[in-house]
Amino acid sequence: MVKRAHDEKIGRFILGNMTLVPLIPFVALLVVGGILFTGAMERSIVGRISQTARDHALMVDTFLKERRADLQLVAASSAFETLSTAQGLKEAFSYLRESSGAFADLGVFDASGMHVAYTGPFRLEGMHYGKEAWFQRTMDEGTWISDIFLGFRKTPHMVVAVRVDKDQAPWVLRATIDTDLFESLAGSVRIGETGEAFLVNSHGLYQSQRASRGRLMGRDPDSENYSGDAAGARVIRCVDGIKRVVAAAGLSEKPWQLVVVQDKREALGGLANIYLVITAVMLAGGAALLAVGYGVTSRIISRMRRTDDQAEHLEEQLFRAARLAELGEMAAGFAHEINNPLQVMQSELAYMKEVMGDVKGESEACLELEESMAQLKLQITRCSEITRSVLSFGRKESGRERSVKVTEFLDAVVRMVGPRAEVGGVRFEVKTPGENVSVQGDASRLQQVVLNLINNALDAVAARHGSRGGEVQVSAFKEGGALHLGVKDNGEGMDEERRAKIFSPFFTSKPPGAGTGLGLSVCHGIVESMGGHIDVESICGEGSCFTVVLPLDEPQNHKPHS
Repeated sequence: MVKRAHDEKIGRFILGNMTLVPLIPFVALLVVGGILFTGAMERSIVGRISQTARDHALMVDTFLKERRADLQLVAASSAFETLSTAQGLKEAFSYLRESSGAFADLGVFDASGMHVAYTGPFRLEGMHYGKEAWFQRTMDEGTWISDIFLGFRKTPHMVVAVRVDKDQAPWVLRATIDTDLFESLAGSVRIGETGEAFLVNSHGLYQSQRASRGRLMGRDPDSENYSGDAAGARVIRCVDGIKRVVAAAGLSEKPWQLVVVQDKREALGGLANIYLVITAVMLAGGAALLAVGYGVTSRIISRMRRTDDQAEHLEEQLFRAARLAELGEMAAGFAHEINNPLQVMQSELAYMKEVMGDVKGESEACLELEESMAQLKLQITRCSEITRSVLSFGRKESGRERSVKVTEFLDAVVRMVGPRAEVGGVRFEVKTPGENVSVQGDASRLQQVVLNLINNALDAVAARHGSRGGEVQVSAFKEGGALHLGVKDNGEGMDEERRAKIFSPFFTSKPPGAGTGLGLSVCHGIVESMGGHIDVESICGEGSCFTVVLPLDEPQNHKPHS
C-alpha cells in the first residue's frame, strides 16, 4: 500500500508537470492571440463602417456639386428673356432631365424674388419669394443648396439655386431635386439587418428619411454624439438603450453629416463567434493535453512498477541462486564425506574377500555370500562414481581450455543423470559419434550446458507424461567441420512467444520455486564464448530439440608452439 501510494504521488506529479507546463503557454498564447485577433477584427469592422460613411458622404457631395453645375450650365447658356417664357423654360428643363434626371421642376425668379416662370407639378408662377431664406442666401452668395424645408408647397423638398448676373439685372434660376432620387441616394447604404445611413444637418434634423425611426426634418435624439465624429467610428449607447456603432462624415457642400449606424450586437457579432472558437480550442487542447499526459503518465507508472517488480524478482532469483550455490557446495561436501566411508567399505570388502579365499568350501551359503559381496562391490563402485562426478561438477576450475573428447565426456554426463531418468520412468538414449571426436573448450562449463539441457528435457517429459512414456535422446555427430550435440525430448514443447524468450535472463516457464530462469541464459553465454551457438526447434504439445553447435578440435586448427 505504501509503495502504491508513492507511485500514485509520483504519477500525480508527472501528470501535473506534463499538463500544466505546456498548458500555461498554450492558454497564454490563445488568450493573447485572441485579444490581438479580436482587436484587429474590431478595428477592421469599425474601419469599414467609417470608410463606408466617408465614401457615401463623398458620393452625396459629388451629387450636389453636379446638380449645381448642371444649373449653372443652363443659366450660362440661356438668357433671362428665353427662360422667362414657358417654351424656353420647358426646353431647358427637358435638357436637365435628359442629362441627369435628378430634377423635379425648374423656375426663374427676377431680382425682387417674383417667380416669373415655372415648369413642374405645382402652380407657383406669380408667387413672391423675396423674403424666403433660400432666395436671400442665393442673392448674397451666388449659389445655394437648401436644407429640406416645406415652403409654399407644404411638402418637404430641397432646392438648388444660382444667381445670374449677365443681364441688366441679376436673376435666379432654381431647381427642385427629385426627393425620391435623393432619398435613395442618401439612404442606399445597407449593412446587414440593422445597418443604415442618413443625413442630419447642423441642428440635428434629418435631411433624409431614416429607415428604423424618426421622420424627415425631425430631430435625431443622438445627433450630439455625431458632432465632430467624422474621423472614425465608435460605439455609443443611443437614447433607446441600444448600443450602436456610429460613423459620421461631413459634407463640403453643406454643413451636414452623413451618418452610418449599425447595432453593436450585429456589427461585432463575429467576435463572439471568435471567442467561442478560442474557448472551444482551449477546452479541446486542454482535454487533449490531459489525455496525452494521463496516457503517458500511466505508461511511465506501469513501466516503473514493472521495473520494480523485475527488480524484486531479480533480487529473489539472486537470493535463490545464492541458496542453490550454497546447496551445491554442501552437496560437494556431502559427496566428499560420503566418499570416505565408501573407501573404508571398499577396503573392508577386499579384506572379506581375502578371508573368504582362506575358507574353502562350495556350500550354498558360501556361494550366496560371494554373490552378495560381488553385488556390494558393484554398488560401492557406483556410489563412488556418482560422488566423483558430483565433485568434478562442483569443483572450481581455472577456466583453461583444453581438448575434450566427446564420447568420454558424454559417458560421464550420462552416469550423473542416468539414475534420475531411470527413477522417473524416462527412456534415456545416448548416441555418441563412432569415431573419437574432440572439441576445444572448458570441460566443466560444457558439462554444465549439457546437464542443464538434459534436466530441462526431463522436467518437460515429466510434466507431460508423468512417470511413464517420457523419452529423452542425446546425440552427437560431425557435420561441416562442427560438432552437433543435440538433446531431444517428447515433452510439452513451446509456442513462438515462449521460444523467443527462453534465453532471456530470469525467464522461466516452470512454476514458482521450480526454476531460476538463469540456466539457458548462462548456457547461451557459455556456448557463444566457445565459438558456437544453440539452435532450438519446438512444437507445442510434441516436444523440443536443443542443438549445441561447436567447432571441432582438429589438428590442423592448432598452431605450433614456438
